Order: sequence, then structure tokens, then C-alpha cells
Amino acid sequence: MRKVFVPLLAVVLTIGCQGGSPTPVVLSLRAVLVSTDLAKGADRLVFALLDSSSAPVQASAAWVELSSRQDGALVSRGRQKAVFRPWPVGTRGVFTLQADFPTPGEWVAEISPVDGDAAGQVARLVLRVQERSSTPPLGSAAPRSRNRTAKEVASLEELTTDAQPDPDLYGTTIAQALDAAKPLVVTFATPAFCQSATCGPQVDVVKALKKAYGGRANFVHVELYDNPQEMRQDLKKARLSPVVEEWGLPSDPWTFVMDAQGRVAAKFEAFTTYQELEEALRQVLSG
Repeated sequence: MRKVFVPLLAVVLTIGCQGGSPTPVVLSLRAVLVSTDLAKGADRLVFALLDSSSAPVQASAAWVELSSRQDGALVSRGRQKAVFRPWPVGTRGVFTLQADFPTPGEWVAEISPVDGDAAGQVARLVLRVQERSSTPPLGSAAPRSRNRTAKEVASLEELTTDAQPDPDLYGTTIAQALDAAKPLVVTFATPAFCQSATCGPQVDVVKALKKAYGGRANFVHVELYDNPQEMRQDLKKARLSPVVEEWGLPSDPWTFVMDAQGRVAAKFEAFTTYQELEEALRQVLSG
């Protein structure tokens, strides 16, 4: 296998506040980078905020000042507001921001909650922005993957670990859905084996979106592992789906929205709310 699959929870737990800027760091506030595939251009920045005891910081939003490093100096690119997105498990959640990175290289994010007990405190992240993302870039043609469908198996348990699967999510390949000339939503998630416990809820969000927009767009769920039935007996037998490799996914879950021409219009790493996905889908439906 050409790369190691990194579960989202491992990313959240192991990547903390990083240095790199001369501004003093407030030690009672830490930023944890969730985004693992930042690249030049428009991108979705995702991070969590923790206090000194590693408990989630409660805030409705956070100011983020992004600066690029040029010739050893930081050049501010302005300040934007990141919105808090609650996760469907526990009290955790992340902040998301649609950012723009005109150049690759090292960037610094200085983050300050707008309200709550940590309001006014500052945390910092050093961001490594690539020239090109490992996942399909925005505006590019989506991979014409030929994921297995319900027609090829005896039961849906061979395709998904969702406890209450919607058969419609497994009725077509991604390639076939792209040929339908409709917008397409594809979610990559493993409800039973997701270490962040957000994959099941993510599939539920996509099912709800399909219920509301199923006549106007297509929806596909791809399980991250190719042999979920075997894995229930022995996790050591896990085989990553070749479709996951084809899409270059470095973490889980991921959800993509394609327009009617099959181009990637939006992509979301980590759990994504119904509101965020609906907004992206409505944009391609009206385009």
C-alpha cells in the first residue's frame, strides 16, 4: 500500500499548537489542526481549540489571522471568522473556515475565540500548505471510480458497516453517477471502525440530504475498507478500499460535492454538518 491511512482522531490527538511566530503564546489555549490536506488556493481550514486541561473550548466562533512566511518574515493576509461546528458525539467539535492560500509553503494562523471563557486568548498553528492536494483539487474532474455496488454482493453488509444502510447509497458506481449529468455527493466513511466516532453520523447526514434532494442529485457512500465482514472477525485482515487510494484520502471521514459536469465543487474533511453540505449542494444545483 502506497501510504498509511491516518484516522481523524489520531490527527486530533497528536497534532497540537505549534510555534514559529514571535507573538507570545497564551498557554491556557491550544489549537489542534484537523486539516491534513491543505493546498494552494481555496481550502477549508479545520481546527479544534482546547484549554490547559485538554478540554474543548466553548465558543461560537473564533477570529483567525492568517499570515504567510516570506523571506523569513510573516506577511498578514487578513482576519476571518471561523465558525464552531459541533460534532454529534460528546461535547467535541471543530471550527471551520473557508480560507485562501495564494502561495504554498509555511503559513501561521493566530486564533482567538470571540466569546466564552477563552475570549481574547490567542493560540497558534503553523500550517504546511502544499502546491497540490492529495485529494482531488477543487475544479478538477472527479475520479471515475468503480466502487462495488449492491448488484455485486449478496447483502449490503459486504459493502457497508452502517447499521441501518440506505440501499440507494450503494446502487451505482461513482463513474455511473457522474455520467448521469446530475450533482453528486460522495461520502467516504466507516461507521463501525471510525476512530473518531463521527463516520456513522456523517453517513446519517448524507442519508438525510438524499431524502431532501434525492430527485435532483445522486448520493453514494463508499466504505473505507474493502472487506468489512472479515474485519468484524479480525481487524488485522483490514484491506483499504482501492477507491480510497484513488481519491488520495489521508484521514476519515471525507465528503465531496460534484457539479453536474463531474467537477469537484466542494470537499470536506472530518464530520460535516447538514447545513454545510446543503449549502454546497444548493450552489451546484443553482449553477
